[in-house]
Amino acid sequence: MIPWIGACFTVLLGGKISDWLRRRTGSLWIARSGFAAGSLLLTTVCFCLIPTVHSAGAVLLLMAIGNALNSLPNAVYWIVVIDTAPTRAGTFGGISHFITNIATIVAPTLTGFLVALHGYNSMFIATAVATAVGMLAMIFVRPGVRSSKSRSGAAV
Repeated sequence: MIPWIGACFTVLLGGKISDWLRRRTGSLWIARSGFAAGSLLLTTVCFCLIPTVHSAGAVLLLMAIGNALNSLPNAVYWIVVIDTAPTRAGTFGGISHFITNIATIVAPTLTGFLVALHGYNSMFIATAVATAVGMLAMIFVRPGVRSSKSRSGAAV
């Protein structure tokens, strides 16, 4: 439970921070993609540091900070869809939930294999790799930018 305490608060703050960044900078990319990428970068750093600490308290602290940072941009992922393809938000939401549900099966299975084969530190490194991939993906997301196909009415 301890690693999720911070996430209980940051999941509520992320959308507000993103909207504040949008008003402050006028940039959808900074408010959405940049904010998410920055949060995921810091999450990655936290999980990369876990194998270097030697106390349970330090591990729990890094996990709590990492999970809090990881949950911070949760609202942004939905906002990007609405900013970019408001008429297809339901379709993209369904696809996102499909992928998420597959991940809820794969992640614990993969974690068990990694821990059995390589020890506990391997699951933290795998988590850092996953958040780094998410960070890189968010760098390339252009919220609010529609392709010429979607503007002309063709399927996205």
